[in-house]
Amino acid sequence: MLNGAEEPAFFFEARDIYKEYSGHGSLQVLAGANLRLVAGEMVAVVGASGTGKTTLLHILGALDQPSQGQVFCRGENVFEKTDDQLALFRNQVIGFVFQSHHLLPEFNALENVLLPGLIAGQKRAELVGYAEYLLERVGVLNRATHKVGELSGGEQQRVALARALIMKPAVLLADEPTGNLDPKTGLKVFELIRELSETLSLATVMVTHNLELSRRMSRCLTLRDGGLHET
Repeated sequence: MLNGAEEPAFFFEARDIYKEYSGHGSLQVLAGANLRLVAGEMVAVVGASGTGKTTLLHILGALDQPSQGQVFCRGENVFEKTDDQLALFRNQVIGFVFQSHHLLPEFNALENVLLPGLIAGQKRAELVGYAEYLLERVGVLNRATHKVGELSGGEQQRVALARALIMKPAVLLADEPTGNLDPKTGLKVFELIRELSETLSLATVMVTHNLELSRRMSRCLTLRDGGLHET
């Protein structure tokens, strides 16, 4: 409930998102982009390189702020939060999976998965069981004690997916998560994301250049001329 009213049917919503970069002239990247998500839905975002797909994900995940527009989660305006509240939102509500996994090489696979929970102040002993469960679900529990450099590209991406899920987020944002993988491994990672989205009721937004994968999702949106268009 929000101020006595029913919670919106779309629990996550971006309204009229604009993003303009200034410098040597101005560059309009997003111009009135709109997106609505329900729990368990998988949405593909496709489009030509340089159209702002990654920028859109960063705004949805509160890593960047729009020049204009609003993002709502469970009826609350994300960008009206304080810096501390935004950090909590990114840590507990949003899960990120990037094309470049951004795992920390000095840690092993299990430690990388635990990191978001430890940053949030949770105790390691309380996190290990679920972290090992996630590593098992993504098929790399047997690699839990291996450092990042000892893992293949596909294994690293699977560990990154487990890390994105350790805080049990409501929204998973994936930026070309299969882009650096061979087709067979990429398909396995995608199917895993789809399975976890369904079983964990995650709302997932995935940027991809792979049109075959985009056809397997609930909806496909094309980012063109600064806006999102149903495909």
